[in-house]
Amino acid sequence: KQWYQRRVRGTRSSASGTLSEAESDASASSMKSAKNKRKRVKSSDTMIMEVDEVLHREDIVKDIKKMLAVYPPFLFITGPPGSGKSSSINNAVTSLSETVKIATVDMRDVLKVQGFFHAVLSQLISEPSRIPDHTSDFVRSLNMSLDGQCVLIVEHGHLFNSLNSLLFCTVTRLYQLTCNKVSVVLVSDSPWDLIYSSNGSTLTHPLILYVPPYTRQQMIDVITQHLLDTETELCSELGLTNQVMKSYVTTCIYDSLSPYTSSIREMMRTSRRLLPQYVEPLRKGELKMTDTIKLFQRVQSVLVDTMSQLGCLAGFKSGLELPYNSRVLLICAFLASHNPARLDKRFFCKAKSSRRKVKTRTTAKLSEVLKGPKTFPLDRLLAIFSAVTQDGTIPCSDVLISVSSLVSLNLIVKMSVDLLDQPKYKCLVPLPVVQSLAKESGVDLERFYFNY
Repeated sequence: KQWYQRRVRGTRSSASGTLSEAESDASASSMKSAKNKRKRVKSSDTMIMEVDEVLHREDIVKDIKKMLAVYPPFLFITGPPGSGKSSSINNAVTSLSETVKIATVDMRDVLKVQGFFHAVLSQLISEPSRIPDHTSDFVRSLNMSLDGQCVLIVEHGHLFNSLNSLLFCTVTRLYQLTCNKVSVVLVSDSPWDLIYSSNGSTLTHPLILYVPPYTRQQMIDVITQHLLDTETELCSELGLTNQVMKSYVTTCIYDSLSPYTSSIREMMRTSRRLLPQYVEPLRKGELKMTDTIKLFQRVQSVLVDTMSQLGCLAGFKSGLELPYNSRVLLICAFLASHNPARLDKRFFCKAKSSRRKVKTRTTAKLSEVLKGPKTFPLDRLLAIFSAVTQDGTIPCSDVLISVSSLVSLNLIVKMSVDLLDQPKYKCLVPLPVVQSLAKESGVDLERFYFNY
């Protein structure tokens, strides 16, 4: 921060003619970039978004431009996944001069140190003579080839820890090791304290910029704008306005998928996939744009399948071997998350109720599915476990250890934070996995599950 303030004071104390020339050069470069429509090319896995406009991230882009104007040696941008970090930095670098060289490296694509050297040098140097094998050769190549300003953007920078800690320290000190103005921009989902604690005091402290997550309305606006940009032919053919697309995103995408995922990328993919089926009645003239409920019913069955797929966690495989208690506890956690609490006596008590059974409508079951998994207290989970096992044993410490093991495996999530209150959990395992576990454990899922 002190270095940044000194740089700002130094630029302000310079001659006014130099400032005017710098401002004119910046305006000329921005005009050139606007005419040429200079864009950064991203891979197909990342979120597709125009760099000319970053919706609801104008303040973040402005802050990044101010920081890059004085070329800080190390800038760290952090925030939750899908918050617009990459789009903001890509938008900010377009305001730089044309003479500034820009290199972007995604650490997910780098397997070896030499791969990182090749990814950087191939973008900064037109024809690199050879790929260096050591960090010292890499720094020497940058020092000999660069003759101006450079910005190195590293996506998923926290993966440096698993690659090479020495290379991580070198990259953060490129401004000192080279004779050029090299600004390293590290983009990561992890906070800086976690990265710094694993590397010790060898890392240079950066300028830290936090990008907050999107709010509900901001996420709806971003997905709507994304659909209007990518589905231009369909929108122009049917005359789909911004209000119609926002209603589709709100009812069919965000309100339905938000209990299962908070990833804006996943919501964008699902919105593009369901849009042709959603507007098919409008194309045939069967429904009007104001019939939002009937249009939603057309894609309701597809949404249920999508939510079941989204419930699958990354890295969870059906071949994961669990002990018997853990498997039954996972089934009970699924039942506690999806069954209404008012029906526990009906499903898990042995005594038959004298009340007349009322048939549950299909619409009521679908509405329960669309609500997503709900939180449940620990005592309710243990009561369901005792009813499902039917052996009359009281849950002991082994069962509690199994609960903590399921939490560590991210199969169930602990939701409560208050230490005085009893812990509350939520099950994230989808129905197909629970069905296979129930078949292996001999649990009659059809008897206990409300939406079977």
